[in-house]
Amino acid sequence: MNTILWFGKPEVYPPQKERLVRTMQEALYPIECRQAKISYTGKFMMDICFQYDDGAVIREKFNFGQFPIMLKSKLCYLRNAPPKKLVSFKEEPSEMGGYFILNGLERVIRLLILPKRNYPMSMVRNSFRERREGYTDKAVVIRCVREDQSAVSVKLYYLSNGSARLGFWIQGREYLLPVGVILKALTDTTDHEIYICLTSSYDENYEKYDRVKGSVGTQLVGERAKIILDEVQELSLFTRNQCLQHIGEHFQPVMIGLENENHVVVADAVLKDYIFVHLDNNHDKFNLLIFMLQKLFSLVDQTSMPDNPDSLQNQEVLLPGHLIIIYLKEKLQEWLLKVKNLLQNETDNSKKFDFNSLADIKKVIEKNYPKQISSAIENMLKTGTLVTQSGLDLQQRAGMTVQAERLNFLRFLSHFRAVHRGSSFAGLRTTSVRKLLPESWGFLCPVHTPDGEPCGLLNHMSSSCRITSYYDTKGNVRDFLKTRMSVLSVLVSVGMTPSLPKLVQAGPPKVLSVLLDGRIVGSIPSDLVEKAVIHIRRLKLSATSLIPEDLELGYIPLSMCGAYPGLFLSTSPSRFVRPVRNISIPPEESNKIELIGPFEQVYMEISCPDGGDGGRKNMFPASHEEIHPTGILSVVANLTPWSDHNQSPRNMYQCQMGKQTMGFPSQTLNCRADQKLYHLQTPQTPIVRTKAYEKYNIDELPLGTNAIVAVLAYSGYDMEDAMVLNKSSVERGMFHGHIYQTETIDLTEQSSNSDRAQRIFRRSNLDKSSHHLIDSDGLPYVGQRIKPNEPYCSIYNEITSSTSSTKLKGSEPAVVDYVAVDVKNKKNLQKVNIRFRRPRNPVIGDKFSSRHGQKGVCSQLWSDVDMPFSGVTGMRPDLIINPHAFPSRMTIAMLLESIAAKGGALHGKFMDATPFTSLLKEGNEGQKSESSSLVDELGSSLTAYGFNYHGSEVLYSGVYGTELTCEIFIGPVYYQRLRHMVSDKFQVRSTGTVDQITRQPIKGRKRGGGIRFGEMERDSLLAHGAAYLLHDRLHTSSDHHIADVCSICGSILTTSLIQTQQRAVREIVGLPPGRIPKKVMCIACQTSKGMETVAMPYVFRYLAAELAAMNIKMTLQLSNEAGG
Repeated sequence: MNTILWFGKPEVYPPQKERLVRTMQEALYPIECRQAKISYTGKFMMDICFQYDDGAVIREKFNFGQFPIMLKSKLCYLRNAPPKKLVSFKEEPSEMGGYFILNGLERVIRLLILPKRNYPMSMVRNSFRERREGYTDKAVVIRCVREDQSAVSVKLYYLSNGSARLGFWIQGREYLLPVGVILKALTDTTDHEIYICLTSSYDENYEKYDRVKGSVGTQLVGERAKIILDEVQELSLFTRNQCLQHIGEHFQPVMIGLENENHVVVADAVLKDYIFVHLDNNHDKFNLLIFMLQKLFSLVDQTSMPDNPDSLQNQEVLLPGHLIIIYLKEKLQEWLLKVKNLLQNETDNSKKFDFNSLADIKKVIEKNYPKQISSAIENMLKTGTLVTQSGLDLQQRAGMTVQAERLNFLRFLSHFRAVHRGSSFAGLRTTSVRKLLPESWGFLCPVHTPDGEPCGLLNHMSSSCRITSYYDTKGNVRDFLKTRMSVLSVLVSVGMTPSLPKLVQAGPPKVLSVLLDGRIVGSIPSDLVEKAVIHIRRLKLSATSLIPEDLELGYIPLSMCGAYPGLFLSTSPSRFVRPVRNISIPPEESNKIELIGPFEQVYMEISCPDGGDGGRKNMFPASHEEIHPTGILSVVANLTPWSDHNQSPRNMYQCQMGKQTMGFPSQTLNCRADQKLYHLQTPQTPIVRTKAYEKYNIDELPLGTNAIVAVLAYSGYDMEDAMVLNKSSVERGMFHGHIYQTETIDLTEQSSNSDRAQRIFRRSNLDKSSHHLIDSDGLPYVGQRIKPNEPYCSIYNEITSSTSSTKLKGSEPAVVDYVAVDVKNKKNLQKVNIRFRRPRNPVIGDKFSSRHGQKGVCSQLWSDVDMPFSGVTGMRPDLIINPHAFPSRMTIAMLLESIAAKGGALHGKFMDATPFTSLLKEGNEGQKSESSSLVDELGSSLTAYGFNYHGSEVLYSGVYGTELTCEIFIGPVYYQRLRHMVSDKFQVRSTGTVDQITRQPIKGRKRGGGIRFGEMERDSLLAHGAAYLLHDRLHTSSDHHIADVCSICGSILTTSLIQTQQRAVREIVGLPPGRIPKKVMCIACQTSKGMETVAMPYVFRYLAAELAAMNIKMTLQLSNEAGG
């Protein structure tokens, strides 16, 4: 009795609105999902096929729920829409998609770093010794990836006796097999052939042995080969069939669904599903295992160096589509297995169940709830947590998705360019995973990484870097089989010997193995490899060639104790690539822009764009050159003017603060219902800008203001990082902003099923006190100013005729900016979005920053009449900073920006501040040093208009009217207002809510809590000699408590207040209790003598109770003496 189930014809439909009449279909657009707080999903339909024994195949289409749709994907209505059409859909004209909308929130799948697929990496780790006794710290690891992106890692461990073990995982558990058993089980071969293959890298008669000693095997290889083969003979396994029987016998209990199959079938399934799953041919698996053994022996003999898993050379990216497909595959497999077991149980236990009856099958399937599959995908995208048993060969199960915050355009854009190493590396004590290695040059930005805990783990791709996928640059789906055949034909034409069907003689130094996407396709003589690589690169750039333009040619040459040599070609997706200019090919032959990867870049000669040799010797001429030096920086880092003149930490700070700047978060601000949006009312375009500013159209969503900045010590309010703002400039609108906060009121969530149709939005006609705030429909007037604790929404219950209102939370008033209702049910509204607008004028304590990491806090709003002014122009600065901000931080680019912006304002043109431009001029024209040429250029533009060469001016004091003793450096600088504002963070209270257990003040600004008086605050009071203030802060104003203590036994818990007879008599008579002295008695001592009242923190009493619960008695010794 055998049951076979499989899926067929999966279909995902475009998002549609839910309608009562099924024939009516109406498109669901992303803006509607954002406003209604629902998910942007499409119906997921699929056939389920059944076959019982040899009966007929039954097919039935089932609904598997709503599948999340990525914006701008093929099923999205925004795909291929021009900007005008996007605006009609109430979207950004430059909407790029790539994210999901779930419950109205925009979620992005993180790009995670994974080991490079299908590449054997040699490693040295102490954890390998812990596998079992006899294991060493050396192994070769390969992460094999199928076409459906599911991966299985295989590890080849080296044992101390010279043998090796192959390790792989089944259902989260690692299994180890002798490598000789695997070799003989893969192909029908002899021990002699295996011995020849393993020892092919050793040739004692090779004449060039001494020069390339580090690249060949040693004579110990033969001894190890004998040990591997002897282990197989000790198990009495002499043929391939015996090896398969041995594997099947041991793995049959763990192979689900193969419990009743013979051992050979089970062994074939193990070899197919868990060993080198990216290869479909056992001969290819045999060849790869031989190659891995040769590389392992070379590592053990120290003739090659281990690979660095932290290097970008050996890494790739987990793409969003790949994560979804492997997670979906596992959930479908789990669901099929459950359904199969249910059908099998019904068939075995129920006599009425008919497998040929579609109705009976449907009942069983509905028990397993098919919609749970799409729900699992949606929950994964909402929470970022993978609920998986196998682990999907990933190193983490949480933090897979993040919310795409639209604080500003740079923040939103950075979510799609960010590359995270993984949450599992955050807790490591070593710093090797965080280091910026040379291999990441041009692929990862060296300055765009946080300066805190995730430093080095959260990186961002450079502006020129992109990731390969299943689509080429023309948008066509690639045919990898056709690509492989075309690459193979080219390799054979340049001298490669193909492996047909087994690679017998392949190994350095005579020949090098050629691997194409983890498959050994042949071997090529060592002296022909360089010519072959040059020829393939020429075909790669040719428009008529079938060679893909992003083919990675990783040629590792023979070297002394270097990386293991070979020719590694990659056409797979998920790889980093970037463009460089190929200067070894004549320009008339083909396109000179070539895409290269980090694996091949290490072994290429690429010259710098300034014309220098970069320390290169003449014997290694450059074959490529950089297109532009700014290609190594990310999009955000490219916006910093003259960043090459700043100290590198300042550029790091600007990359972070640029993403925290108030600006224009969206051009569709009137249609958005985000939880919180920051909006700068009067932004400007910078006078000094880089070429990237126009390239990425930053002016569509500007971020700051051109402020006149004077550098001087004035008024004493500008010490440290404080700055003085011109009060009149602020009153004229400089840095003025708003915060938009949306409140969603859903009556369907607040009511039970019986009351759902009984609660509607309507105001009360009896209570007219709120009629000036709430309209007749129960919703607030747009533009109405509402104070804290005032109602803004009224809800009416039609059954009880009662009315409840929702009041404004917080401590500041707000203006109703926008009200949106759900038009699904026009008669009885059940859902509404109300957006509030709160003004945010600059106040003392707000944070500001230039584009050079010079952040500061507003310390004073100084009157315009008291500000210093120029005697020539009469201009007053908008902002004053302290001169001490420059010497230690060395932000020279900010000084250059001030001079250039002044000249640009006088000329009436924008100034180009693209970094490294002076280097290019120097290399091309032979000019003098970069700093002098740039200063001369900027200074001469000022002198042409009668200003000082260095940008300084004579200022007069606004208070005394006298000339300041020195010239002041003054000019326009583009300043940003950060989102860190006092109005959102200030916290103060006198008395309020306390904790029920400890009776201490609670924490939290929203809960009305207090500020924690911590250990550092205590130390500061002690240092000031105000020690008694600690008694007030930590006791009197915190959890002051009067306790009764028995001086005889010293107990605080056994005292009890007893009722006196006088109090009882007065209560019987009906008289008021009066002031009757209380009587306290110690229950343990049975006496009321020796009772004392002691003031103490209540948490001390709580401690005594906790200790008593652990059977520990705490005794107090009371004394009235001063020292007691």
